[in-house]
Amino acid sequence: LVPVFTVLLVVTLLIAAPHFGPMFPSFTEDKSGVSQATPGFVWLYLTVFGCAVVTGLCMVAYETVATARYGRTFGKAWLHIRPVRVDGSVLGWGRAFGRVAIYWVIGILGWIGLVDSLWCLWDDNHQCLHDKVVDSIVVNDGTPQSADAGA
Repeated sequence: LVPVFTVLLVVTLLIAAPHFGPMFPSFTEDKSGVSQATPGFVWLYLTVFGCAVVTGLCMVAYETVATARYGRTFGKAWLHIRPVRVDGSVLGWGRAFGRVAIYWVIGILGWIGLVDSLWCLWDDNHQCLHDKVVDSIVVNDGTPQSADAGA
């Protein structure tokens, strides 16, 4: 989703930049005592934050639909892995949404997001924190052997 974020950010900045005003305006008050302009860097930060939120929502929507409907995303299919419930059944819509939403929210929190991704290295069931919350686990989903492969 980095390309999506980059394109969204560039387009938004091209559209909104002329309306930002000066980056560091001098705050002078007019006769009524009202300040003039909001600094341009405030709008810049709001634009970047807005693009990050939109990109994150796209990620949550894509991963939820792909996991609930098809069992995995394109990347997970390429790596031959699949998230399932601990008992082996498929994730439903609620668990698929909860898994990716928690992953996204924890990822925003900086170091906690790193701990979430690394948690599976020392966990007995090899579960990340977002997997523990929704009672899921990621399993290898190897390609099936063809009938004449053993001959």
